[in-house]
Amino acid sequence: MARRSAAALAAEAAEAEAAAQAAALDACKQFMRVDGTDDDELITSLMTAAKKYLDGAGIPEPAEASPLYTLAVHSLTLHYYDHRDSVGDEASFPTGLRPVINQLKHSGEAPL
Repeated sequence: MARRSAAALAAEAAEAEAAAQAAALDACKQFMRVDGTDDDELITSLMTAAKKYLDGAGIPEPAEASPLYTLAVHSLTLHYYDHRDSVGDEASFPTGLRPVINQLKHSGEAPL
């Protein structure tokens, strides 16, 4: 059996990560009802911001898929996307998101 080089394994891992990120972006865009690719870079950065917000709220990204975590990321990303032009205005937090965040904090899906 032939061994794969470290470079080949790293390339394979990078390819798998890129595929996972593309799938996450597609799922988020579907949730947001965004078509096309014009805003892909913006949405990707907003998804990162949403994950950082949740991490700062005591909810780190789980090692395994979590529907509640995904819902929180998608909801926050949509909120940021819809209010990206609101400079100086405090946009209200999405109504249904606070209970999701509370569930993540208290359900054992996120360490306290």
